[in-house]
Amino acid sequence: MNKKVIISGVAGFIGFHTSLFFLKKGYEILGIDNLNDSYDIKIKKKRISFLISDKKFTFKKTDISDYSALKKIFINFCKKTSPKLVINLAAKTGVRKSTSDPNSYYESNVIGCLNIARLASLYKINNLIHASTSSVYGNSPKKSFDIEDQTDKPYSNYAASKKSSEVLLYAFQKLNKINITILRFFTVYGPYGRPDMSPFIFIESNLRKNKINLFGTGNQKRDFTYIDDIVLGIYKSRNLKKYNILNLGNNKPIKINLLLENIEKFSNFKNLVIKLPALIEDVEYTSANINKTISLINWEPVTKFENGIKKTFDWHVENGRWLRKIKI
Repeated sequence: MNKKVIISGVAGFIGFHTSLFFLKKGYEILGIDNLNDSYDIKIKKKRISFLISDKKFTFKKTDISDYSALKKIFINFCKKTSPKLVINLAAKTGVRKSTSDPNSYYESNVIGCLNIARLASLYKINNLIHASTSSVYGNSPKKSFDIEDQTDKPYSNYAASKKSSEVLLYAFQKLNKINITILRFFTVYGPYGRPDMSPFIFIESNLRKNKINLFGTGNQKRDFTYIDDIVLGIYKSRNLKKYNILNLGNNKPIKINLLLENIEKFSNFKNLVIKLPALIEDVEYTSANINKTISLINWEPVTKFENGIKKTFDWHVENGRWLRKIKI
């Protein structure tokens, strides 16, 4: 049985946990990341140092937008036998930052995506999983976002770049006949999370007794989804045929204020909140309709928000010594 896989974005939050999961399943992994500074690189290096301790994991520092460099890496890994799966989790992330630096988002999230798809086809890798985002739904008025909903009115360059990659891959699948699955992630959180996302920022700010900038009222709702559930969804998507788009979300949106309240409860320290005007890039609400996901891969999230955020908070406390050096 072929148990080789290429995973891009392995120094990232989801890429790190996905790599750990596939290693536990006995896979040999080629991990790719450019170690960019979209957020504090120290946590990215920490994740990589953990992964390379496993002999079945090989790390290559490369930018997926560089086709020639990427091809050399694919050639070496595919010499004897090509893997049956490539998982593209590499991306420039962050809704707000994409406003000031749009070019880098399109280079990574569109051109990089195309490069991955071209090389998957060239080396007969039959299955490609590509990470997308709930941000493609924009500021939808619906209570549950369905994959058939309108997604051509993004609110950020980040969302626009991800939508562009979805359309690109639709054409690529029709022309090249490889199996492509696009997964729209909804506000993923958990241990080793991203320092530019609210769970990490709020927990660390509370523990460090720093002020928290809250944009908007705090009544905005997000479909927070625990990392272990997301990784299982990725794994279960690995053998889907043709072209598919699936939502991976909790389908139970939570107010930002409730996130803050839980952190206060766990720490017994009142958050030092500074209320600021809402930002144009931020949407009011996200919630995943996962009916198709249940139907195709028998996946539903099992981690309740209260349990997931407690696990995340405990991890921050246990790893406080090195986490305090991470910039938020």
